[in-house]
Amino acid sequence: MFEDLARNLAVPKSLGMTTVLVVPRNFEPTFSEIWERDPANDDDVDFVTDDLAGFLTAIVDVVA
Repeated sequence: MFEDLARNLAVPKSLGMTTVLVVPRNFEPTFSEIWERDPANDDDVDFVTDDLAGFLTAIVDVVA
């Protein structure tokens, strides 16, 4: 499951999905809003990427 808010990955993770948090390029966590930084959601994120195309290419290369 791909999402841009970590809090939205809680349900997919609880259903057994692998989760990916997509962040803006050059993401600085210190500039995120307080509701975006909920430490309770940290376990719900398997991967973080700021390059979705590169991330998907890497996965395809591994699987192929």
